[in-house]
Amino acid sequence: MYLDNDYSNVEEDQVIEFTIEDGLLGQLKLIEPLVVEVIGSNERLFSSFRRANGSFTFKSSSTGARLLKILSRGQNEYACYFPAHELNPYIELLFSCARKFANPLLFSSARGVRSDEVVGTVDALNGFVGEVRRAASVQGFKSLLRGFSKASNKRSKSLDAYIDALFEKHSRLVVIRLDLSYESRVSHRKQNLQDSLRHVKQDWARMQRDLHKGVPIKELLGFACKLEYGSSKGFHFHLLVFYDGATYRKDVALAKLLGEHWKNIVTVGRGRYFNCNHQAQKYRYLGIGVVNYLDTDIIKNLKGRVASYLAKVDYWVRFSPECGRAFFRGNMPKLSAVKKGRPRSLSA
Repeated sequence: MYLDNDYSNVEEDQVIEFTIEDGLLGQLKLIEPLVVEVIGSNERLFSSFRRANGSFTFKSSSTGARLLKILSRGQNEYACYFPAHELNPYIELLFSCARKFANPLLFSSARGVRSDEVVGTVDALNGFVGEVRRAASVQGFKSLLRGFSKASNKRSKSLDAYIDALFEKHSRLVVIRLDLSYESRVSHRKQNLQDSLRHVKQDWARMQRDLHKGVPIKELLGFACKLEYGSSKGFHFHLLVFYDGATYRKDVALAKLLGEHWKNIVTVGRGRYFNCNHQAQKYRYLGIGVVNYLDTDIIKNLKGRVASYLAKVDYWVRFSPECGRAFFRGNMPKLSAVKKGRPRSLSA
């Protein structure tokens, strides 16, 4: 779930947890297209092969083998590391059917069943696949799928338009990316999560008010922010902030000012931050820093890599509705009848 991680200041056991958590999101991204592949075909994923001596052996297609590998892991890890979230409907559909399956041990033991159990195993697993396909065909699932992806798609388009509007008014922007988090993690118990979430949102409300007031940096142009939660990192924010490039140039220093304000003022020493601009030279696709409206490649990366993460990760896993809003963005700039910023003096 997290991009551009920095593990230089954490303990070894936390690094392991971070790696697990990031790996789990990667797995979710692989599960969704696999389920789409399964329900979009009529392929028989499992079969039996009779040997010359009359015994049977279990066989699976490539798709079937990948499906069993996922199912053998189960859903427990996802529930542990993302306890306040909902999974993508395709992924939840798969695990929901798996929870109803009469013999879940077959997901991990199918290849090792005795010869006299092969035919029954094949029938059971193909029946499971049939149930997944049937569940995906009902109207309720299709409606759920549309609703799940609609918000992130709308958010992505809105954020692109927001960035375009900022460049319409300003020829050069200072784009700052910060990850804001906390020194200590919270308990996984649901009540503790909800209590912590209230405090986290109070901190963000304070941070947002200060940004608008020009504290610690004057003349904010815009921002976009995504709240996330993970077992290892707890609650944390991915924040994009925009300032006028005609007024400011030192993006790393500005990012540090914002991070220190979060750490020392907003959270009164409980916060921590990662200054992504300080590591900008390490990024394969640069989309932050001082960006001119003619820097088409950087703007493309800003929208397609940096900003899109804030909008699209919810396609795989998102906060449960009871957690409330998780995405925040500034108001769309008001454009004059004559577009500003084209061309503008770049001498500042």
